[in-house]
Parts: sequence; C-alpha cells; structure tokens
Amino acid sequence: MLLFNETKKVTRQQGWCLTGPPVEEGEWSIRLLAGTLSGLWYDVQVPGSRSLMLNGTGIITMNWGRGTAYQVKFDALDKHYTAVYPEAGRYDLLIKGEVHLITEFDSLASDSLKGEIKAFRNLTALEVLHLAGSWVTGDIAALPPSLLQLSLLETLVHGDLAAIGRFPLLKKIDLTGTLVEGYSGTLLPAWANGIELKFRDLQLSAGDIDELLHDLAATTTENGKLDIGGLNGRRTSNSNLAFTALTARGWTIICVVGHATFGSADISFGDANARFEEEAA
Repeated sequence: MLLFNETKKVTRQQGWCLTGPPVEEGEWSIRLLAGTLSGLWYDVQVPGSRSLMLNGTGIITMNWGRGTAYQVKFDALDKHYTAVYPEAGRYDLLIKGEVHLITEFDSLASDSLKGEIKAFRNLTALEVLHLAGSWVTGDIAALPPSLLQLSLLETLVHGDLAAIGRFPLLKKIDLTGTLVEGYSGTLLPAWANGIELKFRDLQLSAGDIDELLHDLAATTTENGKLDIGGLNGRRTSNSNLAFTALTARGWTIICVVGHATFGSADISFGDANARFEEEAA
C-alpha cells in the first residue's frame, strides 16, 4: 500500500477507488476516499471556465462533473482550481478524500454555483467559506462551527440569525441580502475583539435589532463592528442601554436611526410614499 502522503500516477478510475497495476510495478493499488463534499453543482448557461480557491492539508480528489477527476495534495497555500465547460448544462461538483482537512473554500463569486449549504457539513476544519453571489441555499445552522470567516452575501441561504451563536471562533461574517428571517435571541459566544458582523438588508424587525444589541452587550467581547443598516428595522429605546454600553466599549454600530417621507413634488422620480432611511455609525 502507498504511504499516507505518497502520490502516484493514476492510470484508471473505478467509481471512487483509484486503481492501477500492482504496487510493485510502481502504480496505485487501491485507495479508498472516505470523506465527501457533494450537493453543489454548476448550472452552466454560458460555456467557459469555472474556478474554486481551496486551501488545507491532506489529499482530495476533485470531480467537476465532466466524467474526469484529478487528485490534489494541499501544501497550505491558496490554490485556484479550474475546469472548462464547453457546453451548457448541469455539472455536479464532487470532492472526496480528506475533506475534513480543508480549511478554505471560495467560490470566487460564481453565480452559476448552486446547491445546498449542508454540502459543507463534513468540512469540520473549515475556517473560511466565501460563497457570495452564488445561488446556494439552505439553513445557515448546517455550517460547521469551526468557521472564522463567512461570506454569504446575496445568496439564498435562510434560517434564524441566532445561528451565529454556533460559531465561537468567528471573526468576520456577511449575511447581507440573504433570506435569513429574524433573530430569536441566543447566548452569544465571547468572540475575539475586532469581530465584524454585517447583517444589512435582512428585513429585521425593531424587536430583532433590540434583542441582538442586548445579547451582544451581554458578551465579554470588548469591541467590534456591527452593521445592521439598510433594509432593517429601526432600533427602539428598549436597546438604549445596550447600545450605549457597546459604543462605550469601542463597538462601531451602523443602524437605521430614523426615516422621513416626501411627496412626489419633492422627488422627481418617486411616488407619494418615497422614503429614505438615515443610518448612524
């Protein structure tokens, strides 16, 4: 059998066991690939290349859905991996092997990547996940708790914003413009100072905003940045004490503080209900 970290030329693929002449002839004998990332695919409308940026340790085998696969041995450096799709269609992405050692997955903002967020459940060492601009869906609570950075900007993910409490190591998160529906409250972790939380345009209610500020104030995190502006509710006086405590500790909070309406005579392109929202930092 091959040593754990030894790679050999692959001459034939049978399912997901790589086979070839006997070991004594210097080729693969057999290698079982245990872990799996599945449930993502490229919906290719315009033929061309699609790329991922991955990082980690260990060895994985990537199948881009075109009937071929190749093996990757990580060396702790960010690497771009690219496949060319000459025809439109659906191409299922399948990664097998030591997926539990992958630390970074970046879709490079591909708007043709679709699938379920639960595809990442076996990536238990995942620290950085960037899927902004893709069409992934599913509940954010399905993601591994090892995450340090998470960007799901303008994706179709959903769930309770309280799921952020599952990520004790978090340093930066952006859920702007997703389908996350409200905040039910939770005991938030003692995140490292300097954490960045961006929750713009989630249609959060005033009650959601107040409760989130209360829960943040109850943590021991001294400072950070919270952006809950855009299409969210306006916080009320119920969160005044929490807001004051957070800003006194060094937090920067961007939120809606008021609104005004104008008639169409004042806004040449608007209607009688035209509205702007003021934000404060």
